[in-house]
Amino acid sequence: MVDKEVNLIKPIVDSLVNLSSEDESRTIRTKSFLRSCRLFLPVLDALGVAFKPAKSDVSGNVERLAKKEEEFENLFDILLDEKKSNAFAANTSCSKGLLWLKRFLEFVVVLVSKLAENRETETKEAASIAYAEKLKPFHGWVSSSAFSVVLQFPPARKGFVENLGGETVLETDGKELVEKFGPVLKRIDDFLTKEDLNDPSKV
Repeated sequence: MVDKEVNLIKPIVDSLVNLSSEDESRTIRTKSFLRSCRLFLPVLDALGVAFKPAKSDVSGNVERLAKKEEEFENLFDILLDEKKSNAFAANTSCSKGLLWLKRFLEFVVVLVSKLAENRETETKEAASIAYAEKLKPFHGWVSSSAFSVVLQFPPARKGFVENLGGETVLETDGKELVEKFGPVLKRIDDFLTKEDLNDPSKV
């Protein structure tokens, strides 16, 4: 039986309220965004041990950006500052960190979306679809091979969904997450493209 107190998705949805103000709809507040990103980490835990390296990458990219959160209230200003100093191209840059953070969060959003759409969809199928759409185009042979192994060991739908909070949570809060956070990731993607920071290189 699912613990009625368990809900890993609603805290993320609730955190999105503070991402931007009405008169600054094109901006994203750095601290609020990173707070939302940290709330995804328990969801990655629920995907099991095989996703531990992915969780580490997400956490690392969040903390990389967090080093700039006191200096830059607006997330995009971090990237514009790196462009001025030509620091954006380094693999350790915040620009690259946000790019890969966005891509993996897109993966999670598609995963949740596919599971919320159909109770018959298994985690493995949803994860494979999400990977093909959001990560595989940017993975070289080594990364793709490594992730293909990860995709063989996701938790069964029943256990994963219970860890999220249950089918009802997935179908209500999960769909709300997709509807509200998807556009945030699109806003980031549009900015990266506009500033020529959406590097398509494979890793």
